Amino acid sequence: MYTFKELQPTAADWQAVEATYDSTVFHSEKWSHYIRKIRNKPIVLSVEEDGCVIGYFVGVKKWVGVTMVCAPMDGTGTYTQGLCFINPVSNEKRVEVYKALADWLFKSRKASYLQVDDWQLRLTLPDWEPIESIDVLQTNGIKHKMRTTIEISLDVSEEEMWNRLHYKSCKYSINKAQKLGLRTRVIDKLEDIPEFTRIHYEHVVNVHKRHGTRTKMTQNRKRMQKLCEALFPDRVLMIQTLGNDENGIEQVMSSAIFGIDKGECIYYTSGSYMQYLKYCPNEIMLWDAMKILHERGASVMNFGGMSSYKLKFGSQYAFVPKFHFSKYEFIYDLKHLAWKTYHGFRKLVKSE
Repeated sequence: MYTFKELQPTAADWQAVEATYDSTVFHSEKWSHYIRKIRNKPIVLSVEEDGCVIGYFVGVKKWVGVTMVCAPMDGTGTYTQGLCFINPVSNEKRVEVYKALADWLFKSRKASYLQVDDWQLRLTLPDWEPIESIDVLQTNGIKHKMRTTIEISLDVSEEEMWNRLHYKSCKYSINKAQKLGLRTRVIDKLEDIPEFTRIHYEHVVNVHKRHGTRTKMTQNRKRMQKLCEALFPDRVLMIQTLGNDENGIEQVMSSAIFGIDKGECIYYTSGSYMQYLKYCPNEIMLWDAMKILHERGASVMNFGGMSSYKLKFGSQYAFVPKFHFSKYEFIYDLKHLAWKTYHGFRKLVKSE
């Protein structure tokens, strides 16, 4: 019923992929450039039904003793990937195509393992509750886990976005920052990216020190610079908050990076210097970023993670399934062991 073809995508192919109704920044040509910059191999497949192209699959292909296709590949800084369709499809059909894709990959010996985080299969709830499975995957017998993140709808008016903000912890902070003369600046020149990422990396490290944690692989300064350069100018928002300190000297108090698309955009990284938190630079920066993303046509922002401060911006919980298909069961076991070993080492280093 479904057939797949691996593409060496041309500009026209990428245009078709990005024109699908549910594509995200992670399905874009520019994101594939970033993946190559960090020495990973993007894989792009066309999906046909009865001889007609109905969509595409975008992920990463990697050899680690066995060939794995992951959408996304762990450690690339990609939140979600996978299928995108020319026309809307049901969740049942989306899962049906994934099952056919796994079967094709295994039979054609193109891969022995397929792993996907699909943003379109997420559940959204106003309040957190332990969601352990999703019906459409459970019904089809597909092994999966639910990853909790936070999202903000941007597909409303600016007035509605403002009304959703919590007064004491968010509106008050934004008003205070404005009264103190803080302002935001968008980085719109390619030559300014190295200096932006230098300061941004310092902000991110400062945040981790405050919380007693370590930066992630994707929060490496060179990685962040490669990401911004690959997505520049239309797929990335680099924003800073500037304000005068107690000596009247202007400082870059906070900064953030966002990936932009018509649907899901991402809150990639942000940070600030601890000594300037009393000026409330983060709240005004995120508020201005939300307005800019709204103006650029984004419908929802994937806030990522479960930090409580994100809830004051009028967000809700999103439960995204991570599911996998293995040609041989031991592949998943080995991969899971590698994941546990890596994160166990990070905790050990932190404790020391």
